[in-house]
Amino acid sequence: MSLTNRSTLQRKSSRRGAIVVMVAFCLTVLLVCAAISLDGGGLLEQRRRAQATADAAAMAAAESVFRNYPTDHGQDPNDAANDRGHEIAYANGFTDDGTNTIVTVHVSPEKYMGGPHKGETLPPGYAEVVVQRKQKRYFSAIIGSGSIPITARAVARGNWSPAFVGIHVLDLHEPSALRSTGGGAGQVTGGAAVIVNSDAPDAAVTTGGGTVTADNFSVVGGTSGGGFIGNMNTGMQPQPDPLRGIPQPNKSDYTTQSNGPKHYSNGNRTLSPGVYGGITITGQANVTMLPGIYYMDGGGFSFHGQGNLVANGVMIYNAPNSPSDGINLSGANGGSVSITPPTSGVYKGMTLFQNRSADHTMSISGNANFSVKGTFYTANGHMNVTGNGAAQIGSQYVSRTLDINGGGGMLIDYDADDVIPRRVLGLVE
Repeated sequence: MSLTNRSTLQRKSSRRGAIVVMVAFCLTVLLVCAAISLDGGGLLEQRRRAQATADAAAMAAAESVFRNYPTDHGQDPNDAANDRGHEIAYANGFTDDGTNTIVTVHVSPEKYMGGPHKGETLPPGYAEVVVQRKQKRYFSAIIGSGSIPITARAVARGNWSPAFVGIHVLDLHEPSALRSTGGGAGQVTGGAAVIVNSDAPDAAVTTGGGTVTADNFSVVGGTSGGGFIGNMNTGMQPQPDPLRGIPQPNKSDYTTQSNGPKHYSNGNRTLSPGVYGGITITGQANVTMLPGIYYMDGGGFSFHGQGNLVANGVMIYNAPNSPSDGINLSGANGGSVSITPPTSGVYKGMTLFQNRSADHTMSISGNANFSVKGTFYTANGHMNVTGNGAAQIGSQYVSRTLDINGGGGMLIDYDADDVIPRRVLGLVE
């Protein structure tokens, strides 16, 4: 064989060796990519499942806190929320065996385990859940050993907190949804806001010397008149009913006191809570209502006369059956009225509550002998409030529309301890 042929054969052999090495390298890279792709898809699926589990467990823990808020005030002294979070995680395959899966539930006043507030104390009513699973390697075992940790975290809130609102008018389009007229001078204290959801150009109106004073106004539409005193913001977004989560009373939960209307016009009377077919108080009657829930099953509730009404720790709920079955409170005829809301339970802070579907007018007229605290709530009804002197007429109004009028000042004395807290339940992180 000549030298030329031998050299040619050597070059061909060298190229074959290089190609084999290159093919082997490429196959290795392809196998690694395939392993990462296959295991990566499984990891993404497991990550989604872990996050769904953390979300569900956090919501379950927060719901437990929410349900027990009146007694436990957003904390978990009996570990009911902690246990509930673990139950939901277990049902989703996170058994918390300490090896393959780990579940950690924190409820106020423990500290955040992660997120932007890591190390800070959880506020009352918050629950945080962190779940972890050690995922076994499959195809990716060719490039590494040991399991791959998958972690997910969620935070949910389930609390009762006051809506920092003195007046909230809910109608979305009504002109003059909030109106102050005839010398009525409404003053919202405590720094609480006035919110008007109507997008009408004249959504909030003052006429005839009427005024409304508050630190802040938030109006979706426009205003008319110069009687709004405070920081006015128009063109805002409508805000949902802050009390939409408050359950309406169930008549069957209360003792029937009267199947028909009761009318008291003289003497001293003491009433017990329960279901009535309406209550009317007139003349010289002096009525004391014992603490509790008074369910008006038709007939409405009315007080006007020269007598006295004392109702401490009372909520009046109106379920009207006819157009005349409204709520009417008047101290304008010389009578004195003193009402405070319940101080505990589901209706803590609620004084007047009308069925959400009812469009009946709620009328309250006060004078210097009129002192009523708490929230007045009629989501679908009109509220008409008249001040005839330095009267304290409620702590918070939430209604579809609202008129403020009269010949004197009226104080809407917002205090977080005297209004019903809104209910908030949902994921926050």
